[in-house]
Amino acid sequence: MLVEKNFPRTTGWSPNGPHRESWHDRATLAARLLRTGDVVCDLGAGSQSFKQVLPAGVGYIPVDCYDAIPGTYVADFNQPAFTLPDAPFNVLTALGVINWLDDPEAFLQRLCELADGRFFIFTYDLWPNKNNTRGFAHPGMETMEGAVRVFSPFIQNLTPVIVYRRRVLFSGTLGTGQTANEVKPSATKIYLKYLRPQEFILMKLFRLDMMPSWLA
Repeated sequence: MLVEKNFPRTTGWSPNGPHRESWHDRATLAARLLRTGDVVCDLGAGSQSFKQVLPAGVGYIPVDCYDAIPGTYVADFNQPAFTLPDAPFNVLTALGVINWLDDPEAFLQRLCELADGRFFIFTYDLWPNKNNTRGFAHPGMETMEGAVRVFSPFIQNLTPVIVYRRRVLFSGTLGTGQTANEVKPSATKIYLKYLRPQEFILMKLFRLDMMPSWLA
């Protein structure tokens, strides 16, 4: 595993960041949205674990702030003029990336400039940031409504596909347009396979879509 000192200081990335136990689950769920013939540009590829769960016939282009594996395209997403590989792809993924960025809106604006019209799959964690540290929700984005307010101007047909405790897997099409007051309803809202029985009971009892932050 890579050690933190190998990463640019601008990224704020840490191998001991919050909730890393569910990285594999996140990748597996995202892979279910892909089809044979898709080519994925994976932002924040790291050790390329996402590649291991892709369906057969899906192409893969890794991008990260550090070339953990030779052949990785290097880009610092905190830099306003970051670039993407000059290669054909129709899907972008950013699994566990946006929480670590200085300015999510600047990142999404740049993606729209570079990859307008491409399908975008990404996750965002809604854990409140109590200690002003990286990897948690940005100020004003600790709720689904707050996150949607930031994301929707840059992502058309924004859909929260799966809510797992306080992690949301979103999908949509990159492109600027009218801000959405509401998003398309989730396909699942609660992914029961990953909920403990007591969590399921609490959520059903109080009619919640996700676990309260003080329980999650």
